[in-house]
Amino acid sequence: MGQENSDSVELSQVKIDSGMAIRSHKFSCSSTCPFSEHGYSQSDSAQRKKAATKLCGLIVCYLIVMVIEIVGGLKANSLAILTDAAHLLSDIAGFSISLFTVWVSGWTATPEHSFGYHRVEVIGALLSVQLIWVMSVSLIYEAIKRLITKQTEVNGRLMFVIAAFSLVINVILVLWLGHDHAHHGHSHHGHSHHDHDHSHHNCKDEGHNHEEEESRTGDEESTNLVSTPHGSSHMLNINIRGAYLHIICDCIQSVAAMVAGVFIWIKPKWLVADLICTLLFTTFALTTTFTIIRDIIHLLMERAPADIDAARLENGLKLITGVRHVHDLHIWAITSGKHVLSCHVVIGADVSPQGILQEIREYCELTYKISHVTIQIEQE
Repeated sequence: MGQENSDSVELSQVKIDSGMAIRSHKFSCSSTCPFSEHGYSQSDSAQRKKAATKLCGLIVCYLIVMVIEIVGGLKANSLAILTDAAHLLSDIAGFSISLFTVWVSGWTATPEHSFGYHRVEVIGALLSVQLIWVMSVSLIYEAIKRLITKQTEVNGRLMFVIAAFSLVINVILVLWLGHDHAHHGHSHHGHSHHDHDHSHHNCKDEGHNHEEEESRTGDEESTNLVSTPHGSSHMLNINIRGAYLHIICDCIQSVAAMVAGVFIWIKPKWLVADLICTLLFTTFALTTTFTIIRDIIHLLMERAPADIDAARLENGLKLITGVRHVHDLHIWAITSGKHVLSCHVVIGADVSPQGILQEIREYCELTYKISHVTIQIEQE
């Protein structure tokens, strides 16, 4: 049982220049893979549970407010209020998608999906933003149509009351989500929490013949890649970030609807205020999605995370004593806050691969919060 819980990381092949004999080493370390091991899943499960609780609360609150706005908007004949109700409907659909993706992201990794299902969160956030686009374009069309054809009377007082009620609910939701948002923000910086003892750095170097092949189910498996990840990054879930964006947009729309309601309440003929409010808000809602869409595209394109300077990281690796050269460096994110790195490192003939691996792992994790590091050693 203890042997099964002890994770083995093995380096069985070391590349060399032509004309030199093959040197092989094997390392046994107790580091855990953050995409498959229990040390990661426990902390990540708590984060998913927290995100799911908040999303469920948002869905219930928004359903109540949406029903009130639909009834009130029809009675007041206010397109601005109906716009808010339609936007709430898209929010509810988006939150439901986000809730589903948070659940799916907790599924156990499989041989076919070795990184798990974390990327589903990104796809869910993308669908949620697209719903905003569809609803915004539809409402802009309706507003322009009313401006051309002239609309009937609008009840400014009722419009103001409903918008004020919606604003109060949205402010409460902002404060509810604002605590996490204040800690994590939009800069994608997080805190690393180590869920296991750092004694795994004490690796053992053992002799090993290149010709020997050990089975995966028996002893340690032979491979020329060394995966040395551990730790869990408690970043703000991208779906909660999207939900926060939705609520901020709703707050702004509620304020605009209140202002338009006051104008129509005082001057009943100023019906254009209702339509201008709709046009301004929907345009604003579209522009606020650009940042999160940019981040989603970067994730799907496997761009290096914005908070990691790839050139600086590479230079830092080269400064480690014994490292001669670094090439094929790749840095990407599976989802927000879950970074991955792989590279080839050329070291001197008299340098211990074990020591180099330990230094590289510590450098990447402590300096850049990269939880999953895979290094291939090439020894001169």
